[in-house]
Formats: sequence, C-alpha cells, structure tokens
Amino acid sequence: MTPGFVAVIMAGGQGQRFWPLSTAGKPKQFLDLRRTGRSLLQATYDRVLRLAGTPGRVLVATARRYVDLVREQLPDLPLENLLVEPTPRDSAPAIALASLTIEQRFGPDVVAGFFSSDHEVADTAAFERAARAAIALAAGEDGLVTIGITPTRPATGYGYIEVGAPVGAPGPLGADPTQTGTDPTPAGTDPTQTGPRPTALGHRVARFVEKPNLRTAEAYLATGGYLWNAGIFVWRVGTALAELDRHDPELMRPLREAFASGRVTEAFPSLKKISIDFALMERTDRALVVPGDFGWDDIGDWVALERLLGTQDGPGGANTVVGRHVGLDASRNIVYTDDPEDVIVTLGVHDLVIVKRGNAVMLVHKDRVQEIKTLLADERMAALLDEVEGAAAGE
Repeated sequence: MTPGFVAVIMAGGQGQRFWPLSTAGKPKQFLDLRRTGRSLLQATYDRVLRLAGTPGRVLVATARRYVDLVREQLPDLPLENLLVEPTPRDSAPAIALASLTIEQRFGPDVVAGFFSSDHEVADTAAFERAARAAIALAAGEDGLVTIGITPTRPATGYGYIEVGAPVGAPGPLGADPTQTGTDPTPAGTDPTQTGPRPTALGHRVARFVEKPNLRTAEAYLATGGYLWNAGIFVWRVGTALAELDRHDPELMRPLREAFASGRVTEAFPSLKKISIDFALMERTDRALVVPGDFGWDDIGDWVALERLLGTQDGPGGANTVVGRHVGLDASRNIVYTDDPEDVIVTLGVHDLVIVKRGNAVMLVHKDRVQEIKTLLADERMAALLDEVEGAAAGE
C-alpha cells in the first residue's frame, strides 16, 4: 500500500501567554506541560505519523532558532523535512512556502495536512477518523478542507465556522482514504469498525466568523450549526496554490519568483504578513469543513490547564496543581512549579494563576491571562526575560 498524504507540523510559534514556562528560546510546543513524557510537538508528531505512514512524509515548519530543538525531540525526522522559516510572517507565507516545497517534491496532486504543534488532542482515535475524512474530502471534492471542532462551551477566544450543506459521499465504514491496494478487503478498510455509516464526509463552509462576544457565542452554542475554527487544513497542494494565486497574488508572485530562483531566505522578510484565513480560506469558494469531536484544546493560555487537568480537591479548596502546593481557604487557582523542591503556599486567594519557574514568579488573575503578551512587551521586563531565557538554556 502507498500512502497518498503528507503531514506538515507548524512549529514556529512563541507561546508567550504561557510565560514564564514558555520562553522565546523554548516555547510551549517543546514542553511537556502535563508531564506525560512527551512534549506537545512530540505528541503531534505521533498523531500525524499514523496518517502519513512514514517519517519521510512528515515535515516540520519552524523558525531557524528552533531547528536544534526539533532535531533533538524528533530524531527520526529526515533533515530535509525541516522547513526553516527565515522570519515570522504569519501563517499564509509559511503554509504557501511549505505547499510549494511539497508540490516540488511530491507533485501537485498529493494531499497535505497542516497541524499546529502545540494543541491538545484527548481522543487520538476520533482525531484520526476526522483527519481521514478530511483527506478523503480534499481528494474527492478537490476542496480546501478545515476540521471544525464541535463547541463544548461559549468560547470567545476562537473564530467560528458556520456549517453549510453536506458534501462528499463516505467510503466503506472504516476506510482509510490515504491508502490504495489490492487486498480482498476494500483498500484501507478496518473490518473491525461497526456502526451507522455517516451520510456525508463534511459540509460546505457557509462563512467564517471572527471571535464573537459572549452573548453571540452562547447563541452559536444554543442553536448549533457552528464549529470552532481550529486552524487545521487539508488540501491538494496544487489546488491550494492555484487558489492562493487567484486570491492573493500580492503574496504569491514574489514568493513564487523567490522559490524558483532559490532566493527565499532573502525575499521572505519582505513578503506580505497575513494569516491563511484572511489570505485564502475566507475568500475561496472551495472551503469545506469536517466536524471533529476529539477533546481538542489550543492550550492558548494558562487557564487551559484547568480544562486539561481538572481540579484537585484539598483541605483548603479545589485547585489545579502541578507541583507541591499547600492551600488554606484558597480555591479555583492554577498553581504550577517546575522544580520538585519548590512548595507554593496559598492563603485566602482565589481565581489566580501562580507560576514559578527558576527565579521568576508570576501571579495573575485568571481573567487577565490574555494580557501576559502585553506585560512581556514592557521595557521593565527586558532584563528579567534575559534571566529566564538563560535559566531555560541551562536546563
């Protein structure tokens, strides 16, 4: 059997809202936040490797400063499969460059999937089913597919996707659309899977919606028909590149010229800075969505730990704790220390994030964790950031 799919892990982000644990030198995708023995990047690699079938069909797009970290954490990844972004220019230039590379190496008809390196997936089997449905839909309908997450709460930190008409006839129950072969069982079919066959692989995208306010998010949740935009994309690379040429020539013309002439490093810093949502997905008429319900979380800030780990009841109240903690009349706090010798003691405080890493301690109300990026831009933080970076480098 020959896999017909290439996976790209996007691993260039800085994860600033997880400071001081996540630093510019070692951002959160390289951390084992839940202390499972695998970093977020490694867990993502494990998931997509099942789809791609071989390390030779997994690529990692990352910044130059993280190349050594990627090689350390993913030793099986071929060196030529590291796609180095010369400088951050948002997701559209990075994805377009990766798509050009895949087209050159594997051809325009190969289906590629783009996955963030720092997301949590609780149910890997459900993730794989959704991803395989997206692969089949991209191949069968020649569409630009995203996987939308079934909402579990009225989140205001995500964009939403309004679901349109169903599209795409499913194959045999359990079929693996990335495989071809001559087995007596239909290609890639898992004969152990049973249950009702879905009526469609996915849906057309009616529209993309920017991050809503709470009242609007509550209405989306109550009425149904809306999914979270998780930033997972699957498509034939030739189709995606043609659509990018059509909808954002200002980005694609200089990028194609630089790629053809071997001058990407020199040209990349001057490319248009734009997200793939704005450059392509919100403009194309080929946008499709596959619903997914697999315990997804983007781990966007410290409050995500409360969703991932839950709370532990103690004599002083229920808190989310990683490390050693003693509390009295203290509840709904998130307490994290990376040193097993540390003890954090709380008395009479509630709804705080308390983090100790090395010589840095941060206390912030849970309602204000989104402002950590603003805090890090304060000039008074410059010396401390250098100290924390130095401590991280010595680990």
